[in-house]
Parts: sequence; C-alpha cells; structure tokens
Amino acid sequence: MRPGIAIVCASLLWLGFAAAAMGQQTEADEFELRGRVINSVTGEPVSAALVQLTTAGNAEFTGADGSFVFSKLPRGRYFAFPTKPGYFSEQEIGRWNGGQNPMIEVPSDAKMVLKLIPEAIIYGELKNEIGEPIDGITVRAQSWQTQGGRRQLQVAGATLTDDEGKFRIAELRPGNYLLAFLPAKQGGWSTTGKLSRGKQVAQGYGTQFYPGVPDASSATGIKLMAGAKFHVTQILSRERVYEIAGVVRGADPAGGINVSVEDAAGETMQRTVRLDTKSGEFQIPGIPTGTYLLTATSFEQNQNGPQGYVMVPSRATLPIHVTSDLSGLVLTLGQGISVGVRVNDDVSAEGTDNAPRVVTVQLISKEFSQLSFGAQVPSGPAEGEQTASRIGDVLPGTYTVEALLNHPGYIASMRSGGTDLLRDELTIAQGAAVAPIEITVRDDGAQLSVTTVENGQPAAAGVVIYSQEYPRRSLVMQSNESGTVSMGGLAPGQYQVFALKEAEDLEFHNSAAMEKYLGHASAVTLHPGEEKSVQVEVEKPEEHEQ
Repeated sequence: MRPGIAIVCASLLWLGFAAAAMGQQTEADEFELRGRVINSVTGEPVSAALVQLTTAGNAEFTGADGSFVFSKLPRGRYFAFPTKPGYFSEQEIGRWNGGQNPMIEVPSDAKMVLKLIPEAIIYGELKNEIGEPIDGITVRAQSWQTQGGRRQLQVAGATLTDDEGKFRIAELRPGNYLLAFLPAKQGGWSTTGKLSRGKQVAQGYGTQFYPGVPDASSATGIKLMAGAKFHVTQILSRERVYEIAGVVRGADPAGGINVSVEDAAGETMQRTVRLDTKSGEFQIPGIPTGTYLLTATSFEQNQNGPQGYVMVPSRATLPIHVTSDLSGLVLTLGQGISVGVRVNDDVSAEGTDNAPRVVTVQLISKEFSQLSFGAQVPSGPAEGEQTASRIGDVLPGTYTVEALLNHPGYIASMRSGGTDLLRDELTIAQGAAVAPIEITVRDDGAQLSVTTVENGQPAAAGVVIYSQEYPRRSLVMQSNESGTVSMGGLAPGQYQVFALKEAEDLEFHNSAAMEKYLGHASAVTLHPGEEKSVQVEVEKPEEHEQ
C-alpha cells in the first residue's frame, strides 16, 4: 500500500463518525449511491477500481463501464475514495478542487464522478560505447522535494537493468524527474585480507545522470504528465577510476573493521575492500572522480552493559575529493570533534512553570545531505549553574544548525562565538576549537492571524510568513476553507506575508528562492506579546513567473 493511501484510509473512520453526526438519519430510510470512476486524462471508465466509503466495511469494485453502486445507505454525507494499482487518486496527488472534499449527500439524484490519475513511466535501455547492453546498473528516478523549507533530491523510484540492459520505473506521479545511473553492486563490500602492492590504471562506470552528465546540477530534467511514457536510450562511457588507501587506527582487534565509501546522496560506492586486519591498512579500488565520505567502523567490548560485555560501535569519518589515486589517509576511531550546546531559559516570571525547556539541536551537513549530528538539550537558568550538553563525533565541515523548541515559546538567539547561527552556517575545521552553541529561548512571542482572499472572496491557500532578516524563522501554513489561519509564538521582528495556491514545495528558508514572491507581500512588524491580523490576496502564478 502506498503511503498516501495509508494516510487517507486512516482518516476514513473519523470521517464516518462525522457523517453519522451530521446526517439526520432515520433507521428505516435506506438509499442508493451511484457513480463512476474515470481516467482523469482520457475520460475513459476505469474498471476493477476499489471504491471505499466513509462507513466501515462499505467498499465496491467498479464494473467494466467504471460504474459502482452502494445500496442500503442511511441518510447522510459520504466521502468516496477510489484506488487501483497503476493509478493515483486526486487526494494522493493533492489536487483538491478549491480545497473542497469530494463529498455527496445521500439521498441524491446526482451520480458521483471520481477521477483516477494514471501513473507515469520511464523505461529504456543502457548500452556501453560499442552498443552492448549493460546489466546490473541501478537506474534511479529522483525529484526535488522541499522538507522544512530545504530543497533535497529524493528517490521516487529505482530498478536494476536486466541482462539486455533494459529497465522500467513505474508508479511515478506527474512532475519533473532526474534520471541517475549508478555503478553495479551498490552497497556490497568484501575483504580480501591481502593488500595489493602494484598499481595499474583501471576503468569503470561512475555515477551519471541523463543525458550523460556527471552530476545532478547539470542534468536535464524529464517532465512527466499523468499517464506519460518516456523512453530513454543511454550510452554509458567508462572512465578512469582510482584507488584510495590508508590506515584505520584505534580499532579493537576483537571487534573487526568495516570501511565504506559513500557519495553525497548516501550511496555506497565500493565493491571490494582490501584490508589488513592486524595493521588496519586498507585499499579500495574502483572509485570514480567525485566527493565522498570515507567511514571506518569498529566495535569495542564494553563491560557496562546489563548483560555484561556489549559491543559498542566506534566510528571515524573523513570527507575526501577523488581526482587521482589517494594514499596515506588516516582514520582514527573515537576522536571526532565535540561541540558544546547550552540553552538559556529567558522566560517571563508569569510564564515560569518550573519545567525546563528542551531544545532539539541538529547540525546538518552542507556537503552530504545524509549526514547530521544532534542532541536534545534541556534549558538552564539565565544566570548561575547551567545544564550543558555536547554533540560528539562531529566531522569537519560546514553545517546548517537547526533548533526546535519542544515547548511553547521561540528561539530568541543562537550563536557560536561571533557566528549568528540563525542566519549563517557553522564551519568546523579539523583540529580547531569550536565555540559552544549558545541558545536563548523566550515565551513572549507574538500571534499573527491571516485571512486569504481571492477576487475579494475567502479562499484556502498556503500562507508564507517570511523573515528576510532570519530566513530560518520563516514558515508555511495552510488556511482553511474560510481563508483563515493563525500562528502564535512568533519571534518579534519584521515579516513579509503572502499566499499561494500551492506553497508546500517552496524553499522558504532560501532567500534567493523567495525573492520573486516578495513584490506582492504584505509587510508586518510584530512586537513582543502582540496580536495582529492581516489580509492578503492569493497570488496568481503569472505574478511571480520569471
């Protein structure tokens, strides 16, 4: 079952209770509900689709003409949800008609028309330079998704090429995709126990993107409409691959050693690891040009476990950029950088409830999207003894620091030495001391109520509350059918407020991405403890197209 179906199905029981409460029912009254399920692209009927009603146990399959009928229904309002493999419902895609749920009153002379959106498919074949098929290559369809205001490349579907070099990725929603081709046998590794003393030039396949480029930034997007089938014939060219070599220090001989290489998307690159378990020396051949994360893991015996001895993992990680053979790399286990974190509780006397605020702090790598470090930190008093925590084993690099307050209030400030972490990244250098992260929380936030209108009438929309001074304080909310939404606990300051029909994919933490929307935004200044209201017109797409 797809995640979207699970979410909608979980809400059906609640809607059933709502329908029962709203309808003026008489037990003797029994009615029929008739309708059809059609293909949203062609308008043709969809047979063998399962249609579920809000009431438990009410489900029917459509006939050859796409029709369905429910008999002996009590009077009330009903919500129908269609599903069929190879299709998406409008609810899954998020295409609500002006925010209205597809509900119908029973009894009714009208027939319900439900639409299913056909899947899109990318298929094709991979060949080498002389036209021979390549099997065992991972083909991955990816799309840019925005989570928490940050744009990330997410996997939408993946498969392996067969012995004829053919592949097929189905169940794709309408949208824009990048197609990636990854070397065979991703994720596996083995040790030979014997190091190679001679070097020889080697060639292999590196990660490539359609139509034959080395990275996502230069790839050509594939735009898929509902029901589209896109054919690709891709030629993969062999390239120079390199060997990386070094030593792992500090490993427990009884715990073994695992050495791995991951790319920026978290894919494991190595096929073979040559490792001398006694000396900790390793060699990894066949690595293409690129930026990677080299990680060594060992397990140490610890007597403090409830069952006596337990095996505790010890890791060391090193970012590397491969353009030639690398040797002399050193991975020292258990010597990562430690970053102190302290939360100061600067709340008003009226707001004190003797419960410490807990802040979840995350350091998210700018170079490797899969890499993050974090901790939950309780607050201490603004003066006197502090409760501090540490985030351990942090790698050198550049990080976005995000903090979530698990309590009413807001993050008033977040600094590391002279760096304002609400605005700038935290850079951690190898061997350099890192100033502790100091976070101050307050509870005198403002409340903002927003009304969204379209052509003078209330309309549901996505509301963006954007801070130019501190983009990480920005947020997106959804107004209801009456066009209203309210948010409390906002940090005092200046904001730009605007509304869009679809705002869930906005990079609202990215100042460059938000610039084109601000021409029609309403400026709002919020003071501590203030309650303010603003009305904004829902922007039309052409108002911010470039």
